[in-house]
Amino acid sequence: MRRTRRRIKACLATLSIALACGCNQGVPSPSTGSEEAAVKGKVTIRGKPAAEGQISFDPANVKRPNEIARTATIGKDGSYLVKTLVGNNAVRISSPLMAKDRELSSIEQSFDVKPGENQFNIELPPPRP
Repeated sequence: MRRTRRRIKACLATLSIALACGCNQGVPSPSTGSEEAAVKGKVTIRGKPAAEGQISFDPANVKRPNEIARTATIGKDGSYLVKTLVGNNAVRISSPLMAKDRELSSIEQSFDVKPGENQFNIELPPPRP
């Protein structure tokens, strides 16, 4: 009887430790900070620079629901520079070239912005794996 109780206690302790260690893996928790960082890159559409349009980085999430998207104009060479909050951002692009192409009109990407300067080049449509 004592051996059985010891085994049950040992199994419960092991199970508790395993559950505690594995609970926060997978999806990172939403960012809550207000630190900003710069993101720059180039947008290409079907291999050519997106010569006009806008790009937006939306840092809003469940822990910072009232944050607004940061936008930047895409230059003639497809380049952009925007300042947004560190953490996961939903990235949306609007361009006259995309409006004419159904395949491209609903593409949305995400980017995990790190402190400091970030580089994020975007190819539309995204390369196939």
